[in-house]
Amino acid sequence: MKWKTPMFLIIFLCLNFYSFGSNRILYVDQFYHILGNENKEDNLLRFTKENGFDKIILYDLHKINRDYPLADASKNEILARFIFKAKINFGIKEVGGSGESGEFFVKAIHAYNKTRVNPKEKFDAYNLEYEFWKEDASKDGGYYCNNYMKKNGKSCNRTNSFNFFLKSLKTMKSLADNSTHTIKVEAYVGKYSRREIQKISKYVDRLLIHVYVRNPKSGYSYANQRLEYLSEVENMPKVSIIYSSETLFMGGWLKFNSLKKGEKIFIDSMHKRNKDLLKKINFTNFTYYNYNKLSKSVKYYKHLTKLAYNNDKESSDNTLLAAK
Repeated sequence: MKWKTPMFLIIFLCLNFYSFGSNRILYVDQFYHILGNENKEDNLLRFTKENGFDKIILYDLHKINRDYPLADASKNEILARFIFKAKINFGIKEVGGSGESGEFFVKAIHAYNKTRVNPKEKFDAYNLEYEFWKEDASKDGGYYCNNYMKKNGKSCNRTNSFNFFLKSLKTMKSLADNSTHTIKVEAYVGKYSRREIQKISKYVDRLLIHVYVRNPKSGYSYANQRLEYLSEVENMPKVSIIYSSETLFMGGWLKFNSLKKGEKIFIDSMHKRNKDLLKKINFTNFTYYNYNKLSKSVKYYKHLTKLAYNNDKESSDNTLLAAK
C-alpha cells in the first residue's frame, strides 16, 4: 500500500515555510566599520526590522577583539551596547558571533559572554565558519594550512582540516553546555560527505547550508544531494538555507525580485521534486550573506517597485480623467 502525505501535514508545512519572511538570519559583514557608529548601527538594525530578519551573525570579531578586548568587561562595553540595542529597540531575538576556531570562541566570544551579567548583552549563538571543503585552503601554502594545521603539528590536507573543524565544534558545544545562558551551536557548511555530516550533526543545533546560485530556480538541484545526506543523520539539527547576495550569485536577481519570491521558489521546488524530504529534515528558515551587498540589492528592488507603483497610479489616474 502506497502511503500518502496527509493533507493537513502538507498545509502545515506550506504555512510554516511561507512564513519564513519574519525569521530570516543575516550575516553582518564589515561589522568592525559599523560598531560604534550610531548612524551605521541604526541603518543596519532598521534594515533587519524592515526586511524580516530577527537573527544576526556578526563578522569581524577578531578585529574588534584586537581593539576592544572581548574578555575585558572594561573595554567590551561598545559591543554590549550594540547587542542590547539590537534586542531591545529593534526586535532582534538572537545575536550570533562568528569565528574560525574553537580557541577563538574560548578566548574571545565565550570569554565576552562571561563578562556580561545582562542576557540582553550576550551572544545567543556560536557560529563556526571554517571552510574545510575548500581543498586549496587546506593544502601546503593555503590559509588554513598556515594558520591552523601547521601550528597544531598536522600535515596539510582535507582530512586534517575537517578534523580541526570537528574539534572546534566539540569545543563550542562544551562551552554551550556549560553556559548558564542558552547558547546555540551552529556551523556554516558547503560541500560535505555522508560520513562527514553524520559527525557534524552530533555537535550542532543549527546547520547553515550554502546554496550559492545565480537564480533560485536552480537552488534545490544544487542542494538536493547534501540535503539527502542530512536526512539520514540521527541527531537532526535545525536547517537554514543560505542565499548569497554577492554579484557572482543572487545579487543581480535580488535587484529585480523579492526575498520572499526567492524563498518560495526553493520551497516549491523541494515540495514538487521530493516532498518526503520535508518530513525528514528540520528546515526552519533562510539565511542571507551578506548585509552590505543585500542592502544594495533590496534598495534597488524597492526603488523599482516604487517606480512601477507610481507609473501604474499615473496610468490609472489618466484613464479616469479620460473617462470623464
